[in-house]
Amino acid sequence: MGVIKDGTISGVLPEPQGFLVHYPGYPSTTSRAVDTLGGSQGILKARSSQANKLELRFRPEDPYCHPAFGERRPTNALLLKISKRKLPDDDGATTSNSMCGMEHGMQADNVESEHGAADKVDEEANLCADIVGRVPEAYFFEGMADYQYVVPVHADVAKRKKRNWSEPEETHLAKGGRIDVDHEDIMIIVPPIFAPKDMPEDLLLRPPTVSSSKKKEEEIVHPHFEIDMEPVLALDFFQIKEIPKKVNWEEYIPQGSEQWESQMAVSRMFDEKPIWSKNSLTERLLDKGLSFSHGMFRRLLSRIAYYFSSGPFQRFWIKKGYDPRKDPGSRIYQRIDYRVPVPLRSFCDTYSADKLKHKWGDICAFRAFPYKFQTSLQFVELIDDYIQSEINKPPMQDTCTFESGWFSLNKINCLRQRLMVRYLSIFPKPGAESLLRVAASKFEKLKRECNREAVKLCVEERQQANTGLEESEEPENVEDDDGEAAEANNSDEESEEELDLTGDTEMPLPSPSRILFYLNLV
Repeated sequence: MGVIKDGTISGVLPEPQGFLVHYPGYPSTTSRAVDTLGGSQGILKARSSQANKLELRFRPEDPYCHPAFGERRPTNALLLKISKRKLPDDDGATTSNSMCGMEHGMQADNVESEHGAADKVDEEANLCADIVGRVPEAYFFEGMADYQYVVPVHADVAKRKKRNWSEPEETHLAKGGRIDVDHEDIMIIVPPIFAPKDMPEDLLLRPPTVSSSKKKEEEIVHPHFEIDMEPVLALDFFQIKEIPKKVNWEEYIPQGSEQWESQMAVSRMFDEKPIWSKNSLTERLLDKGLSFSHGMFRRLLSRIAYYFSSGPFQRFWIKKGYDPRKDPGSRIYQRIDYRVPVPLRSFCDTYSADKLKHKWGDICAFRAFPYKFQTSLQFVELIDDYIQSEINKPPMQDTCTFESGWFSLNKINCLRQRLMVRYLSIFPKPGAESLLRVAASKFEKLKRECNREAVKLCVEERQQANTGLEESEEPENVEDDDGEAAEANNSDEESEEELDLTGDTEMPLPSPSRILFYLNLV
């Protein structure tokens, strides 16, 4: 046994180990504390279970008592046996021993505080300590002791009888079969739990309604701003004749505020181009370090843009005041969908399970395969020479149709097949070779059909122009037949010159009759 000197002791660490319980209270006796922990059997059961919890009931005789739970954690502690002995010259010297758990590295002043009264009685007493065992684990009760409503009669009876309420007991009945209150058998009602949680948590209080004059101004202005806006979501492509007008949002949002900066950043994007897909717009804003929640992003867009529920610009955000149905130049912003072939859709399922996602720019540049079954793309964003050359050609029709917009249906099918060829060529796994060959063959066929359609349309336009020119010319009266013959010869020469559509180019177009004959042969 080592003598405590200067608050420290020395000794050899023994092999025996124990555990420590930080009891959250002051029990009347040690046996009472053990009973609240479930008794010796309950403690052994908790020690052998995989759950690192020790249950404590402050009223073990009450089966409805809400338990508190202690969590087992690793610790560095020692179990010391501290002895106090008097000097040998004192008669009848006695030695008293006590056991206590002490944390590793605690100072001796804690021990002296416990035995301060004894030190005053006998100043010559010496303290000795012996290391009994190591304590590698301890139970900590950090939860709140729950308050419960207990009927005073129940509490008083339980305190006096200390019986286990779970054991059956003979019921004392009075005359008429009623419970005799004198025998203290009163109906037990499960007490409600006051605290919904055992562990304390931080509360996030609601902010005050008006914290400053600036917030008051925003709360007054914004509801009127939202009410005065026209409908901008999911507009019908056919029924809506007048598109939403531009709103001067600068008058409603305080300049310099965070919402002002966010709205200004989104507005600048629509100054670059009037029509955006949501994926492309989101990635561009992320590149600038801007990220918004779904609700906030829609609010920012609704103030400056709208979108159609269907048609060639379906669900693309369009700048307010701009109607793509009236501008042939909007054809480069049209939507085109790419659908992954059914045999390859297992790749998309794997991609979704792994939560992998490519950048939108890589998908538009054909550097990454789309990870969704259907992907909506915008013509102007696709980095492909053939697609860009086709969409920048003069429009072949004067109206924007619901099915194909400013392009013919054959042209849309050809461009969609071009997408299929490009994406199948970069499929990351083997198995798409046969699909690629079929898609390439179909694309070449559609390409030839589009070329024939363009030639035929050019011929029809030329014929209409010639017909209109002949109808506008009025016949002149001539005096002799020689003058009429001369004019006829001149008109024939002029018509032959007009049929030369290409001049000195490499492939002069043949006459209309020959072109029609060529189309029938192909």
